[in-house]
Amino acid sequence: MRQPLERLGGLLPATIALALPTVWIPGAVDSFVLPRASIVVAGACVGLGVALLTPGGPGLGAMRWPIAAAAAGAVLAFATSVSLPLSLAGAYTRYESLPVRLGYVGLFATSVWLLRSRRSRDWVVAAFVFGTAVACFEAILQRIGGVSFRPDGNLGNANLLAALIAMALPLAIDRGVRGGTFVVAWWIGAADIALGLVATTSRSGGLGALVACLALGVFALRGQPALRAAIAAFMVSGVALAVILVSPLRLLNDDPAALRLHLWRDAVHMIAARPLTGWGEDATGLAFGKFLTGDWSPGVMFDRVHSGPLDIAVTQGLVPLAALAWVLVTLTRGAWLQRFSPGVGAPAAACIGYTVWVLFNFDWAPATGAFWLLAGVAWSGVRDAEAAGERPAAGLPSARTAATITRSSLALVLALAAVWFGVMPVLADVWYYQGRADLSVVVDPVQARYHWALGNSLVSRGLLQRGDDELRHAADLGESDPSLYVDLGDLEARLGRVVLARADYQRALEIDPYFAPARQRLAVT
Repeated sequence: MRQPLERLGGLLPATIALALPTVWIPGAVDSFVLPRASIVVAGACVGLGVALLTPGGPGLGAMRWPIAAAAAGAVLAFATSVSLPLSLAGAYTRYESLPVRLGYVGLFATSVWLLRSRRSRDWVVAAFVFGTAVACFEAILQRIGGVSFRPDGNLGNANLLAALIAMALPLAIDRGVRGGTFVVAWWIGAADIALGLVATTSRSGGLGALVACLALGVFALRGQPALRAAIAAFMVSGVALAVILVSPLRLLNDDPAALRLHLWRDAVHMIAARPLTGWGEDATGLAFGKFLTGDWSPGVMFDRVHSGPLDIAVTQGLVPLAALAWVLVTLTRGAWLQRFSPGVGAPAAACIGYTVWVLFNFDWAPATGAFWLLAGVAWSGVRDAEAAGERPAAGLPSARTAATITRSSLALVLALAAVWFGVMPVLADVWYYQGRADLSVVVDPVQARYHWALGNSLVSRGLLQRGDDELRHAADLGESDPSLYVDLGDLEARLGRVVLARADYQRALEIDPYFAPARQRLAVT
């Protein structure tokens, strides 16, 4: 039983790597992001469960404490969140909740513990590049077909696809340069991915891909040439960023660079208000309105600050941000020291590409899950090189009767967690798509969006008080869309509760001070 499970475990990271760029569910309301968030959570739970049942893989080594600190930081931010339900379920279409944050860490550990050979690491790279190439081909077809939106493949957001491209392009180029039986296929994949990047028109994705490819070149050198190449790469990256800032590219996609500067300035004030533990996972939308100093993009409600480090500082605080920085520093140092070992340099360069991309965006499961998975692949290669042919120290306890029972019990708990946090949200959203919000709230009772939908459904059927209860419950669960509070205020006004109605409209304006429907209703209520 153990050997088949080990073989299946070795294929699990590759399966996740293929699924993240390709899996979507047309029969759901959120058919793009939610399935990937579920893959992150369920994949981490299943992977950790398999690792528990097949001990003997390499340990985390120098990454043990940084990873533990990152997980502890996420738990601390959750415990001090301004909205525990929101931080548990995640904002609808965002899902940067506690389970997802822990899922990222779990994907990293899963990759290290289950990838016990160079071949298994190569399978992860191949699966991820192939999946991204498929998404890029779809984006190219969308561009040719003249779609009205920015081509995104099947990611639902062009910048998400660009993040995957920033990681996949250096991987494809590395395999093409290495040659071998499938060298032509690798170069075709690289060309397809590059064209996909053009189709997305993503500036951050282009910059991330450029820096990742430059890093790939630096990793291939030794001594003084490597130092000179690193300096040159830094200068080229700086010039590329300057070109974006001063050329017409700064206005590309109606997204001026100045917008982010305004958001970052306001985010600093938000961080200063709760610096150590932040406001809680996915709670930016609930509180950001208090710190906005201008209507930076009329008609747009901001629930992210569009910079990964700042967003982490806002939601989790400076302490967890320092823990994540510890992870990155440890990974970079280990990858640099072992950059000539098989399967280390290219995944590390891919992680650098994501890191550049996320400086101008924010963590989001379809892209961030792939980053943590590839980071685990790189660290697996580092640990393999550090073993130097010796039997690696077991990352998990050796087999004993009591230990076996404990590991089996924990694996069962993880399997149940995979179902509850990974499968049930998708089932709830499928029922939401079918107009059965009454079923959605049963299988995902903490997601505010489904209670909101159920409340509106009850109101439309004339069940005003029951509808009011559901809308109020959605508010209690931390819904950060100001439209909910306008709906609730309208219902309270309809029921003759003017004071409550005005309080709801004011709550909407606390979330978004420039939300016109709430302002208009307050003026006449």
